[in-house]
Amino acid sequence: GATNGIFAGWFFQYAFAATAATIVSGAVAERTKFEAYLAYAFLLTAWVYPVVVHWVWSGNGFLWFDSENAVSSIGNGMVDFAGCGVVHMTGGFAGMWGAFMVGPRIGRFDAEGKPNSIPGSNASLAILGVFILWFGWFGFNPGSTLGLSGLALTASRCAVTTTLCAASATITTLVILMVVNFVTTGHIVWDLIGTSNGTLGGLVGI
Repeated sequence: GATNGIFAGWFFQYAFAATAATIVSGAVAERTKFEAYLAYAFLLTAWVYPVVVHWVWSGNGFLWFDSENAVSSIGNGMVDFAGCGVVHMTGGFAGMWGAFMVGPRIGRFDAEGKPNSIPGSNASLAILGVFILWFGWFGFNPGSTLGLSGLALTASRCAVTTTLCAASATITTLVILMVVNFVTTGHIVWDLIGTSNGTLGGLVGI
């Protein structure tokens, strides 16, 4: 029969698949019909994502890396501890092509082709969403050890590294945007929305 590990593994991969799908939703937001989004989400999570997961994580995939026994069929294989390639790259490529096909938002560029700023409607909710995602990353990265028995040190290191990377990316982005705004406008402007993008970039990068 099914073991607890099977159910835990299913739920873990379900969360990863949902993450890959939501990456694309942000790239094509406000420019696609709901029916099209449902169709894309089904195809991505039912076919594209499982294929990529099999390549890298299944143990039989051609990109699987086995540090103890054999290497993959193409050489040294691929090490993806918490899904930076399997999840975020898959969602990122799908989002890139989706954005290319649907085009930019109305009003994103002026008549001369210069980009217009489209500020968020609620900065407080945007920042709250970033903190929720940041907290969720502690399930992604330390949780990717797939257990704590004998792996507690590795999981704790993952948690610390995740925190330091996100925090350093936040501070770095905040300072860079402040300097850029000061140079271009002559005023010191603290861009929290732009900084939140830097936070997410640090989380994805780690």
